[in-house]
Amino acid sequence: MNNCARCGTTNKAGSEYCVACGQDLRVPTRMQAFRDRFSSSVVWPLLGALVLAAVGALVAIAVSRGDDGTNTLVATRLPARTTVVRPPIFGTETVATTILPIVTTTPPPQTTTSATSTTLTPWTVADGYTLVLASVPKDNGRPSAVQIAKRALAAGLPAVGVLDTNDFSGLQPGYYVVFTGVYTSNAAAATHITQAETAGFTAPYARRIIR
Repeated sequence: MNNCARCGTTNKAGSEYCVACGQDLRVPTRMQAFRDRFSSSVVWPLLGALVLAAVGALVAIAVSRGDDGTNTLVATRLPARTTVVRPPIFGTETVATTILPIVTTTPPPQTTTSATSTTLTPWTVADGYTLVLASVPKDNGRPSAVQIAKRALAAGLPAVGVLDTNDFSGLQPGYYVVFTGVYTSNAAAATHITQAETAGFTAPYARRIIR
């Protein structure tokens, strides 16, 4: 009787295969047994190690020579080197900034207003020239002459005053003379005739005054 080593089924003597599982029941020769044991325990692991060593050597040679792997026997091709170009970064993130317009405020022009003089100018020089605006008889009174003088001041004429002709030689006595300006020459006084006429006086004239 021949028992199957795999399933334990009893087979007839001389049977080559198990009737239950098909296991080979033939007794292997010494050479076959050695070959089977050697191939199962040594050959395949050894061949695997040799193949891995060969692949590693080929990869090392390709890398050291800069080979891209096209001429090697390795089934898996190594990827080519990839260079990623990155633009340089300058500064920091740009932040939008709103710039307010510059408004220049021009101060209003300063207006210098000279106060109109209301004070009559006394005659203080011994010998000088002036512009006569009006001659008022003393019978009409000094207030009439002062009123005319204040009108001249309001019109902007300079150095307006009232003379009593009785106090000055060379002038006909009995009058109050309304004058404007004190000058050193007759010509200088005459240059202001137009100004007096513009102020509303119809017959101004230049005159020398001697005390």
